[in-house]
Amino acid sequence: MMDSTKLTKAADNVRVLIAAMVEKAKSGHPGGSMGGADFTNVLYSKYLVYDPEDPRWFCRDRFFLDPGHMSPMLYGVLALAGKFSIDELKEFRQWGSVTSGHPELDVERGIENSSGPLGQGHVMAVGSAIAERFLVAQFGEVVSHKTYAFISDGGIQEEISQGAGRIAGYLGLSNLIMFYDSNSIQLSTSTGEVTSEDTAAKYRAWNWNVIEIDGTDAAAICSAIEAAQNEKERPTLIIGRTIMGKGCLTAEGENFENQCSTHGQPLSKSGASFEKTVENLGGNPADPFVIFPETEALYAARREELRRIVAERKAQQAAWEKANPEQAEQLRQFFANEIPAIDFGAIEFKPNIATRTASSTVLSTLAVECKNMIVSSADLANSDKTDGFLKKTHAFAPGDFTGAFLQAGVSELTMAAIINGMLLHGGVQAACGTFFVFSDYMKPAVRMAALMELPAKYVWTHDAFRVGEDGPTHEP
Repeated sequence: MMDSTKLTKAADNVRVLIAAMVEKAKSGHPGGSMGGADFTNVLYSKYLVYDPEDPRWFCRDRFFLDPGHMSPMLYGVLALAGKFSIDELKEFRQWGSVTSGHPELDVERGIENSSGPLGQGHVMAVGSAIAERFLVAQFGEVVSHKTYAFISDGGIQEEISQGAGRIAGYLGLSNLIMFYDSNSIQLSTSTGEVTSEDTAAKYRAWNWNVIEIDGTDAAAICSAIEAAQNEKERPTLIIGRTIMGKGCLTAEGENFENQCSTHGQPLSKSGASFEKTVENLGGNPADPFVIFPETEALYAARREELRRIVAERKAQQAAWEKANPEQAEQLRQFFANEIPAIDFGAIEFKPNIATRTASSTVLSTLAVECKNMIVSSADLANSDKTDGFLKKTHAFAPGDFTGAFLQAGVSELTMAAIINGMLLHGGVQAACGTFFVFSDYMKPAVRMAALMELPAKYVWTHDAFRVGEDGPTHEP
């Protein structure tokens, strides 16, 4: 009980910081951030494993935020973890600030992905989880870790969630744990005005382990995370029933939770009272940018615990490296992004072949020479000729990541976002293919790859009007 009290107090501290950031910036999204703070606080103060001194440690757990508008929640928790200063929180949403309106990739500060367009963040997490399983298949549990994702009602509604849920469930990504912040409120309406789906049943049908909890109950969150960590066959979806604008009060002291108006504007403009809300959460309205002493102690204790956990893991890694020097060197090369020298001039091509056939020949060479390359196709491998790569390996299957090819099915956007997640994870090279005209489906993820400066490779074929019998729908 005492532990839960401390965790709830720390979450209230995050809520105060959220409200203060948005109020000072005069714009932002406080409501959902305040509701989701319980989960992120529990995750960072008790379960997420990372090296406080080495943010790029390759065996760290990854956390992918899908709803980028909930950035105040992430910045608040990361401030408690020592990644952001109070002064930086005060610069939220300002020109040139490191605390931008939507998070931008910054591993040094604990931000594993840029996020904003709903749906893509959790699909990147699927890509990260696949990359981890691929590397574990090559090097063993010495490189294992968990990937966590945080998704909102909006992300669940985005079409891309269909592909991510299907692929993660099919492959049995037990290293993936996703929290669904289900507050039943979105920007314009309640979710009941736009959907009647049974989300839990949907994910169970996709072979996910689904746990439904009160998402504001610290003890329930702890139990759910621990159950998810012990799951060996399936990815886990924790559906947390949360409260939009948790802790909000009006100027008269009346409850102002679960209001759409708190979604996308400062509390003082939503009908809530900023001052009363901060007081209700244990803060000082005149000086809200404060880390409570109890919260500081909680996170300081976690940092010490993490140092012990990481020291033990690194000792195990050192012993493994000593026993497996060749594999250790290969693993170093993978994460250093070192590409083997390939004599492309020595590759032999048959005369008068289609460009996609030439591409296939190159991909077959890469399959042999580039041991950490993963290729994917959206159900077109034998047409876009990415099967040149596939013929030298085999496709991922449930529980089997010894191959290097992802059959993404007919889901171009999902495929491209998964590739982004693989590259964000690190240690792998990644490419994906489809017809050029279907690259239109991929563009949102291609744009995110460009923003994050990821070395994604795209194989876009059938790029001439002379595609023949398929007709104009398949012509660029």
